[in-house]
Amino acid sequence: MFSLLKNSLYLRFWLGQVISQLGDGITRIGITYLVATLSKDPLLIGLVIFAQLLPTAVFGIFLGPLADQWNRRWLMVSADLYRMAMVIAMIFFYDSVPALIILTAFHGIGTALFDPARTSSIPDLAGESNLSEAISLSQSTKAAMDIIGPSLGALLLMSKQYSIIFLIDAATFAGSALLLFTLFSIGKVHAYSPEDKKTYLSFITSGIKEITGMPSLRFLLLQLLPITLVVGILNTNLVAVLTTTFHVSAFHFSLIESSMAIGVIIGATWFGPYLMKRLKANALLISGTAVIGIWMALILHLDWIREETGIGAIYIWCTLIGVFNALINVPLSTLFLQVTPPAFS
Repeated sequence: MFSLLKNSLYLRFWLGQVISQLGDGITRIGITYLVATLSKDPLLIGLVIFAQLLPTAVFGIFLGPLADQWNRRWLMVSADLYRMAMVIAMIFFYDSVPALIILTAFHGIGTALFDPARTSSIPDLAGESNLSEAISLSQSTKAAMDIIGPSLGALLLMSKQYSIIFLIDAATFAGSALLLFTLFSIGKVHAYSPEDKKTYLSFITSGIKEITGMPSLRFLLLQLLPITLVVGILNTNLVAVLTTTFHVSAFHFSLIESSMAIGVIIGATWFGPYLMKRLKANALLISGTAVIGIWMALILHLDWIREETGIGAIYIWCTLIGVFNALINVPLSTLFLQVTPPAFS
């Protein structure tokens, strides 16, 4: 997997991912903690988390096909510079919750443009023969940044110099844009004629029709809606409880987020695959939803346990939330791969 980094082009491509996702992790934890402490309102905390996820869900279907229509290198560079501008704007509004939520949503539009272009560029640099290794390296890097980013954010939040957090993230986007600009072999420029526009629109409409026309996939998507809703509510309330009920410091809040990421890695690489060998995917998905719901309900007794044993109880509880996430994510991913045609996988 790491032999790909001997290729200087792929090394620059990978370093762009490292520094960009590192800055993202630092800023994400900073914005979430800022909104939580400034507002102490679970609704606003939910809105900032919603703003982080909404643009990809809403605009991803429209921005994704651009990676096949326009030069991917310029798309990624433009998306990085756009996100850099959004982060710089946060410096001037870090004490305004509404402004932070709005800027977070606009920032997400840049991510919705960047991610498809980056993913579709991997075969250009790694080659089809090394595609699985390149994907593994990309996913491993993201998992590592999900741990390292919040951990560094914990140290920065202790200083309460929030403008520094946003400046660091802006610098990472600038660095990523510079590295990607040097990759001239990515994505040839396409002439954007009226025929291209027709192809672009028909690609979107045909994709929606084909996906919604498959009964098994349609049923899985409908089943996913209540699960996603419940898990989203639980995660939002978790942030509110940590900051307003347990009154964890900025340092511990960031490290607790990192511990959850560690739990996700443990669950995805060992716990989930182990259970998948012994249970059907649909049975594990239903059981996993129940298990994580029961585990989240134990928060009612967590404050008493914390008083008796210390803050370590919160770390253990949150780490296991990450582990138990595998009981949902692993079977869900398996089911999607089973029912989705290869062209859409």
